[in-house]
Amino acid sequence: MIETLAFALKWDPQIHGLLVVLLAIVLLPGSVYLLLATNLGARVGFLVAVAGLFGWMTVMGVIWTVYGIGFTGNPPKWNVQQITEANLSSSPRSVLAGFPSGWHKIAIGDPNETAAAAAADPALAPPATSGKQGLFAASSDYIPIAAYDKGGEKYFPGWTHAPNIIAFFHKPHYFVVQVQRVKPQVTAPGQPPPKPVADPTQPVVSVLMIRDLGNVRQKPGQVAVSSAIIFGVACYALHRRDKQAMAARGTALEPVGRG
Repeated sequence: MIETLAFALKWDPQIHGLLVVLLAIVLLPGSVYLLLATNLGARVGFLVAVAGLFGWMTVMGVIWTVYGIGFTGNPPKWNVQQITEANLSSSPRSVLAGFPSGWHKIAIGDPNETAAAAAADPALAPPATSGKQGLFAASSDYIPIAAYDKGGEKYFPGWTHAPNIIAFFHKPHYFVVQVQRVKPQVTAPGQPPPKPVADPTQPVVSVLMIRDLGNVRQKPGQVAVSSAIIFGVACYALHRRDKQAMAARGTALEPVGRG
């Protein structure tokens, strides 16, 4: 019957997945609760099962939060804010005032530049399936020629040089990738394609991006905190029951011995 209800529903993955999860809950925690209930009673067995389950989830949530694994949130990414062929120093954005003065130049091929350039590709050359029109038809039509970043420093309010361990806040981190259309080249028969070279006669396209730090540890942190609260409530309920049982045993009449 289980196979008929869950594993045979291949036509609807949502119902199939829901039934598999429900069956897993019934068979795993449910079987543990059934065993505890037959030995401790329904109420006490339920409290012990809940305390054990959410105690384990608390430990798991803490590990997820520390290492950024498991049930994670959104990863960090670069968000494109502006694409222009004009001189960035004349941009109305205050962060670009006097560009490139005050910006740190990044070498082409640096991991930070590579990640930012990859994030700019969908905006410069959108896929055909997106229905958007970009400045280039494909990412092979241009190459990066310069990259700059600014900001991103950690800080703590009211503390100028706070240690990194307590510097939870970050200043906005901006990144500029400049690309230029490649020069048409002829591939010689029997030779590998020539290395792409920027065409100096083409305008320089600048992409301004800002770093979104994401919330990788937010969801596991919420799991850890909420599980710890439920674990604490279950343990407190068990503690109260033990105190009531001890008080009841203390006030019970002693059996009358033989005189």
